[in-house]
Amino acid sequence: MLSREIMGIACLGVLWVTALLVAAATWQDFRDLRAIVRRARKMIEGVVKDGDLAEWSVEQTGRATDDDAIAFHDRAFHSEVFGGKVSDTEIAANDGGEVWIDEKAREEAAGCGDVTTYDAAHAIARKAKGFARTVRVRVRAGQRVWVIGDGEIVATFDPRAWASRKSFVLLAFIPIELALCAAATRLALSLPRFGTMSVIGAVACIAFFLGVTPVAVTLRESVRRPHEAFLRTVWSRKALATSAVAAVASRPDA
Repeated sequence: MLSREIMGIACLGVLWVTALLVAAATWQDFRDLRAIVRRARKMIEGVVKDGDLAEWSVEQTGRATDDDAIAFHDRAFHSEVFGGKVSDTEIAANDGGEVWIDEKAREEAAGCGDVTTYDAAHAIARKAKGFARTVRVRVRAGQRVWVIGDGEIVATFDPRAWASRKSFVLLAFIPIELALCAAATRLALSLPRFGTMSVIGAVACIAFFLGVTPVAVTLRESVRRPHEAFLRTVWSRKALATSAVAAVASRPDA
């Protein structure tokens, strides 16, 4: 049978492997974001002249929940740059381009609209296949856009500012994560071995191990490139009915 010391060292080894893997993944995400910032130094900013410049879409499946709502799950994202003119610059069509739509526009496009639409969708969402739909947002004439490269990224918000802000969060996370792991390890190795402070350190190590992965996953989801950022809409009949009543009450002739 292995001694407590050997088991403790093995557990600390697993802990540090996990911490370093999380830090390495975060560093890679940081580097990807900084690459966007560097490429954005030569980006084009202007107004779309004529027609539709690009389109972003996501395929979703909605399923009815127990609380009379429909929860949508993202299945596939699509971006297409049709090409056009931004200010005085011609943008070529690019099937592989990324279309970044601001969060407000995506949420508005994914909204239900009214109770009638909800009821029709809910009847389908209760079935095994669920309610399939595609949410689309087009970048149209008159909109201000930011373009990186030859249509490699078409965004309705400043991609350089977004990438800079997100990269700062990632860069701050790495030393904090490693410092917490080091602090828990130091406490676990306190003298006397397996004394009160050492046991408290062991508990801290377990808490870190259980918590760091979900925190890292949440952080990574928050820095997903906007053309693949999760939408995960929820339609609620109760909320729609409340909004309808409020809209009627706010009319001048109500």
